[in-house]
Amino acid sequence: MRISNVSMQFFNHSKRNVLKNQTMYSASHKGADFLCFGKNIELAKKVSIIPSSKPTDLERNIQKIADIDTSETDIKKFKNGETYVNIKDNVRGKDVYLMPASNENVNDNLIETYLKADAAKRAGASKVIAVMPNFDYARQEKRMEQGEPIAARLNMDLLKTSGVDEIITTDLHTPAIEGFAPNSMSVTHLESIELMKDYFKSQGIENLMVVSPDLGGTKRADKLAKALGCDKAIVYKHRQAHNQATAETLIGDVQGKNCILYDDIIDTAGTITEAAKLLKQKGANDIYVCATHGLFNGNAMQKLSEAPIKEVIVSNTTPKKADSIDKIKQVDIAPQVVGAMLNISV
Repeated sequence: MRISNVSMQFFNHSKRNVLKNQTMYSASHKGADFLCFGKNIELAKKVSIIPSSKPTDLERNIQKIADIDTSETDIKKFKNGETYVNIKDNVRGKDVYLMPASNENVNDNLIETYLKADAAKRAGASKVIAVMPNFDYARQEKRMEQGEPIAARLNMDLLKTSGVDEIITTDLHTPAIEGFAPNSMSVTHLESIELMKDYFKSQGIENLMVVSPDLGGTKRADKLAKALGCDKAIVYKHRQAHNQATAETLIGDVQGKNCILYDDIIDTAGTITEAAKLLKQKGANDIYVCATHGLFNGNAMQKLSEAPIKEVIVSNTTPKKADSIDKIKQVDIAPQVVGAMLNISV
């Protein structure tokens, strides 16, 4: 049995000197069967992990790799819908990691996180770190019309007020959101670019081209194209309303190419499926979709099933849906999260 020893993390961090991201592909790390973090024992002495009310595969993988039992915590709902939290284990003087809440209701998830942070600080935690792979309200990071809030900024403020000292997140909708955090609050921003690169290289797909499904994702697509050593194209879309977009124009030649549509979030899948149809019309061969956050709301599964898409590759920042189709493949970011924990606490 081969073991790959990872004694340090491999990610980008906004406010700390760290190693450059080397890989976050988890199923096997450079041919190894298991990941072995050499500092687990030291980490276990210094941290406590507060579970979510509904543990996900990501949470279980983080716990398994870090080799740390979660702290006994009571999380429940009162009859009127209020959330109750009680951390029963002693967390005084420890770095407390809050695992991501994973209910269907985003607002319930945030309230659970705020309450766990407040409870941990009142119990004497040295530092509270919220693991939020998919940062809620990230798409509301600016005002498009008069009368709108800047919800991403408000969420950051509420996290700080509740007692969160640091956030571990993955592929923010825009990196500028890190600037919403006060100077006393750190943001560990993980990136999926190496994970996606490793996945596609492992598949041995030739004649690749990376395609951004909209103008806003051009820089993201450019990074993946450079990592894979291939060209890129851009789809120009028109957004009629929230969750309603039409692919109108393609910048680039995809004739005979195996295309990778690369985005940060797949929500209702309207943007990505419209872009896939346009690529097929323009002569693309196989079409792959990859995104960090697979939300798959509404009739997203039906759209993806009917679209000319061969595979959809997402990370496990959000739980897999019960009605998930065979096209969807998940890759694990747990090793990267544990790497961030090691960097913060050891």
